[in-house]
Amino acid sequence: MESQDTESLVYFKIVPAIVANKNRIIGGVAAIVVVVLLVLFLSWQKEQKEVSAGQAFSQLWVSAQASTSPSQLSGEYLKIAGDYANTHTGERAQLQAATVLFSAGNYAEAQTQFQKFVDTYPNSALIATAFLGVASALEAQGKADAALESYKKILDAFNNPATQFPAKFAAARIDEQQGKVAEALRYYQEVARSAPNTALGQQANLKAVELAATLPAKAPAPAAVPMSAPAVPASK
Repeated sequence: MESQDTESLVYFKIVPAIVANKNRIIGGVAAIVVVVLLVLFLSWQKEQKEVSAGQAFSQLWVSAQASTSPSQLSGEYLKIAGDYANTHTGERAQLQAATVLFSAGNYAEAQTQFQKFVDTYPNSALIATAFLGVASALEAQGKADAALESYKKILDAFNNPATQFPAKFAAARIDEQQGKVAEALRYYQEVARSAPNTALGQQANLKAVELAATLPAKAPAPAAVPMSAPAVPASK
């Protein structure tokens, strides 16, 4: 009996409150529905954009002919990067455009496009590759000091072996060219020790052996001089 009274009391309190605030309740529910639909639409739109970007990238990859100039090809990739910004394919297109320019020897423009990738996609899984591209482009332009600084930043910021080893080898190469033999030797030895079964590791080992042979041999430590026993004064 008490349970029924409680239910009746709750009913007579809640129902009037709902009726009195029905417009607010309906408006709140409608707002939630709109937000959910908007999120679903944006998610669908993003998926469609990724699909379209992938199709455009694949079509360009297949249709690119040997007669296409590097500037034209990089321009096409940059167009995809611009049309499909903030997509995974847009990232790949931006990086591919920079790579095409670098391969063609247009190092200054390649550096610009690699740097644009770094600035646009700082959280990308490909960011370390873009940093390596910037450093390589600087080195190719003869800007050894700036390139060395960039390579060392890569060594400090990334632990990925695919990026670490080339950066460390390149840093060793510049140190060697600048006469910093001890630093170069250390980098070569680290690459050789960390990647012994790779082509880069084997090359680093050869360079390490070659450089080690140019260093002066350490002089052997002098033999210890035997100390004579102190004279014992004659007893009187």
